[in-house]
This record gives sequence, C-alpha cells and structure tokens, in this order.
Amino acid sequence: MNDKKMFKISLITTIIGLVGIMILSGYVNPETLTIDKIDKSKIDNQVEINATISSITQTKSNTKIIKLNDETGTINLVIFSGVEINHNLKINQEITVVARVTQYNGNLELILEEPRNIVFS
Repeated sequence: MNDKKMFKISLITTIIGLVGIMILSGYVNPETLTIDKIDKSKIDNQVEINATISSITQTKSNTKIIKLNDETGTINLVIFSGVEINHNLKINQEITVVARVTQYNGNLELILEEPRNIVFS
C-alpha cells in the first residue's frame, strides 16, 4: 500500500473516532454515590452526591471548604476562588454536586470544577 493511501485511511479513521467520542460523551454521566462509597478507586473520577452542608470555612485565599454529610458519612467539598457560585451557601442546606474525587493529606475530598455542577435544593 502506498503512503498516500495509508495516510488517507488513517485520517478518515481518526476523524470518525473523534466524531464518535464527541457524540457519545453527552451520554456519559458521573456515578451517583453515597459518601461511604467514595474510596481511593474513585480518585480522579467525577461523582455525584446528594448531601447536606454541615459547615463552611473560607481560607485567606478565598477557597471555600464545605463539609458535606449524608446518612453514611462526611466529606469535604473544596471550591477554589476561581469558581464563582451565584448562590449563598448555608448550613443545613441540601445540595446535589458533581465533583472530582481527590486526595489531600491522606483524606479524600471533592473538588468542584464548574459552578453549574452544584444544584441547591
């Protein structure tokens, strides 16, 4: 097979694969879990949880650390200063959040990457 033909086949295959990924990516949803089901196997994955805000702490750099709890456990949700939420956070408020699982100082936590990924009940 000559090089031009091989190049065309490779290019067409790549384009079809990319289009397929773009179409299917809309159907991939994060796993909905309770806090006790979030473990090290979930690190770097997005998860969805329904929880209640039990405390709110703001650091000097305007990072918010929100302690979330459900009937199974507690986990911190970190909202960095670059993520603007147009809603007041309140203790005892129920939320649904899609966030990335990370580990900091040996503890699992959630990182809110986009403001649209938090829904207030």
